[in-house]
Amino acid sequence: MENSTTIRVRYKDTDQMGVVYNGNYFTWFEIGRVEFLRSLGIRYLDLEKLGVYTAVAEAYCKYIKPARYDDEVVIKTRIRR
Repeated sequence: MENSTTIRVRYKDTDQMGVVYNGNYFTWFEIGRVEFLRSLGIRYLDLEKLGVYTAVAEAYCKYIKPARYDDEVVIKTRIRR
């Protein structure tokens, strides 16, 4: 099960060299999680109203290629065992 969300790098997401600041990738991971749930017909807000909260137990990012201002970035989110 996988979902893809495309975002465009905003100027505010970049550092002085025009490269996305490394901490912003984790914000994008959150966007991916929320959009993944939405693709299943589940709004995170509705889960919270039911008293269901999710916690990120571990997050990891391997930086392979820099993203730059105005690039399109595809966030792929999936569940695996």
